[in-house]
Amino acid sequence: MIDFRSYVERNQKIIDFVNDVTPGYIDKYTGTLDYACARFNSILLKLSQDVLKADEHRNNVEECFDIIQNFYLHTVRLTNTHWLLHPIIKLILHYKGKVQIPKIKLLLEKINN
Repeated sequence: MIDFRSYVERNQKIIDFVNDVTPGYIDKYTGTLDYACARFNSILLKLSQDVLKADEHRNNVEECFDIIQNFYLHTVRLTNTHWLLHPIIKLILHYKGKVQIPKIKLLLEKINN
């Protein structure tokens, strides 16, 4: 069975980061994190109501959690590294935002249907 509480607790640092970040600096990345966390929490809420669906989607939930954590890690790296490395990190974030983050939305749509 999925431990929903641990996912929510481990995502709390991301939500705090999104709330505390300086506006205007990395808005599109924090916005992506905000939407991804909101969708992920919606997934957890829906799955907590249906144990059979939760068991069926266990691997997908873990994958989505890892995607969010990885995107968060690279967003923090963008804010803390030297400006010369910013284009490389932005390229990585762009890839993750276009290829990996949509998996969260797809899982939410699959669970809703």
